[in-house]
Amino acid sequence: MNILDKSIEFMKYDHNDKKYGLVLLVQVIIKVLAFMGKHSKAFRITSILFRTGWAGSDKVGFAVAKDYFMTRPDIGQTIAEKFINEQQPLPHTEKFFTDPSEMLDGIITVLKAPVAEEKGALLIKYSYYFPLFIKYFDVEAVAQHYNIILEPSWAGFCEENILIFTQYDFPIYIQVYEVRDKTFIEQLQSNLTPINVGPSWFIDHTRFITNATHEERDIDIIIVAAWAKYKRHEAFFQALARHNDATAHRKFNIVCVGYPGDLTQDDIKGFAHAAGLGDQITIYEWITPEEVSALQQRSKVNLLWSKFEGNNRAIIEGMFCDTPVILREGHNYGEKYDFINPQTGHFANETNLYPTLLAMLDNAADYHPRQYVLENRNCIRATEIMSQCIKAKELQQKRPWTQELTVKVNNLHGMSYLKPASQEIMECYDDLTRFIKL
Repeated sequence: MNILDKSIEFMKYDHNDKKYGLVLLVQVIIKVLAFMGKHSKAFRITSILFRTGWAGSDKVGFAVAKDYFMTRPDIGQTIAEKFINEQQPLPHTEKFFTDPSEMLDGIITVLKAPVAEEKGALLIKYSYYFPLFIKYFDVEAVAQHYNIILEPSWAGFCEENILIFTQYDFPIYIQVYEVRDKTFIEQLQSNLTPINVGPSWFIDHTRFITNATHEERDIDIIIVAAWAKYKRHEAFFQALARHNDATAHRKFNIVCVGYPGDLTQDDIKGFAHAAGLGDQITIYEWITPEEVSALQQRSKVNLLWSKFEGNNRAIIEGMFCDTPVILREGHNYGEKYDFINPQTGHFANETNLYPTLLAMLDNAADYHPRQYVLENRNCIRATEIMSQCIKAKELQQKRPWTQELTVKVNNLHGMSYLKPASQEIMECYDDLTRFIKL
């Protein structure tokens, strides 16, 4: 990692509890922009500040969001319209600009068909598709027939992708998986209703299984992550390299599974070689979920070393393969997630990574992550939680609720169903095309 990247990472993620002075400085900039009438730019900076997690950034984010989207909704409406209108085609979204109905294939997923006076339900996955849904669909008309659920891609909910939905006078349900974001949504007191699940709950546990005993596992460490700087492969290799004297006596079999992001697999190999671990890694690129599962079943430890992202799926996929996890301490906003516990794995940092890793490798039989996630964190339980939340709101509004939501699962790109969906649900996709704006 070069000096520039290290500096950027330090500014973004390290010692955030000591950055209150920076927050005050940015707050002044936000106020100046607001005074000048540049509200979209002021909110964009507010959103970036909120996501940092710096001391006090949550209070600034809430104050500005409350002012713009609740107290003065005319300004919020202007920000929302500008944001939606400025959406431009990207390689992964271009087809939706040409044909919005393409969003009805894994991006917008129907979880319940409407019947008579009983509303159905649909879920929109990935934050960067949220504005496209508003851009191309008549949201008010859709909401007359369906409850709408948002599944954000990343942490930090003080952002346009989410707050553009506060312009409506009906409930919009949103998955929350960070306490900080849940607090933000609740305090906003808008139409956004939080549901305590996230993307990592919706793993297909029939694809990620375990058939190997601890003794049969021949991979020491598996890292399932895109070839991207924020995944911090280089920092992981460097952390192991600090213990060169020890690693000289104990070689690791390290497997990296991923696909190109802002790096390539050659970059990953280069990071490993620079750390003296080049002969200890094997690279797999663009492999199927079944192949990932097979590798997870051979692995003793599943590792995620990013400092900030969304609600990572790969660590839960590993748990379903009975592979415990090491999660980088301070991940996202530093929450001590309940799914990282003595049964499933540990948090670690650059200082204690090596002893934590050795202890887990030497005591593999002490961990039973599959049992934990099957009992506490799976797609069936997540669907029940969503159903209960929406049902309570529907009954409160004197609307019927007789059918529960259908269970969906998340794939690398898009969504599908755990079991084949009913004919009534599949017919909804054709029906939804009538709500596409001309």
